[in-house]
Amino acid sequence: MNATAGALLRFWWLVIAGVAAGALVAVFVYSLESQAKHTATTRVFVSSPSAPYLRTQQAQSLAPRVRTVRNAAGGTRTVQQPPSGSSEAPDTQTLVNAANLYPLLIESDRIAAIRESQAGTIPGRVKANALNSSTNTFGVFRPSSLPIVEVKATSRMAADASELATATVKAFETWIVDQQRRSGIPSAQRITVTQLQAPELTTTGGPSWGLPLFVGALVLLGFCGLAVIADNARPARDAARSTEPARATAASPRLDA
Repeated sequence: MNATAGALLRFWWLVIAGVAAGALVAVFVYSLESQAKHTATTRVFVSSPSAPYLRTQQAQSLAPRVRTVRNAAGGTRTVQQPPSGSSEAPDTQTLVNAANLYPLLIESDRIAAIRESQAGTIPGRVKANALNSSTNTFGVFRPSSLPIVEVKATSRMAADASELATATVKAFETWIVDQQRRSGIPSAQRITVTQLQAPELTTTGGPSWGLPLFVGALVLLGFCGLAVIADNARPARDAARSTEPARATAASPRLDA
C-alpha cells in the first residue's frame, strides 16, 4: 500500500475533519462574493397629440387681420379679412428637449414618492437618460437627438427590477398628467409619454463556485498533509519507546554481584 494512502487511512479522522473544514470554508467564501444584479430596461416615447412624427407637414392657422379702408364719401372703415392658413414642418425639437430633461424628473424624489404610493416599496435603484445622450470625462453633456428616454431599474431580484421599471414609468405618467391639468394646458398642446416596450432583463456579476471550491480543496490538502506528518512521526516515537526498556535494563545493578 502506498505510504501516503496508509497514512490517510491510519489518520482517517484528520481527513474527515479536513473535508468538513474545507466545506465550511468554501461556503463562507461563496457567501462573501458579490451577489448577482438584475437590470430591467424600458424606453419611453415623448410625443404630442398632433403626432408630429407621423406627418411631414402641419397646418398653421393665422389670426384674422383687420385693416382700415377709405370709402367713397371720404370716410374710413375697418374690414376684417378671413383667417389664412399655412403648412410647415412639425415642431419636434420641443419634444427632444423634453426628453433630455425628463431623466432628471424621473430620478427625483417626487416620482419615487408617487411610485411608492401606487406600488409600495420596491427594492432597487432607478437611472434614466435620454437615448444616446452621453457625458465625457470633462463633464460635458451631449444631448440626445431622439425623443426617447431610457429607464433602467437595478435590483437583486429579477422580478423586483422589472416591477420597479414599470412602476417608475407609470408614476411619471401620473405626475406629468397631473401637472398639465393643474396648469390648465389644453389637451392639444400637452406632451405625452408612452412606454414603448416591456422591461428587458440583463444579469451581471454574481457568485461562482470556482474560488470557493479551490480554497476548500486547499484546506483539505492541509489536513491531509497533517495526517502524513503525524504518520511519519510514528516510527520515531516507536523507536524511542523501544530503546527506553533496554536503557533501563542496562542501567539496573546485578543482585548476584
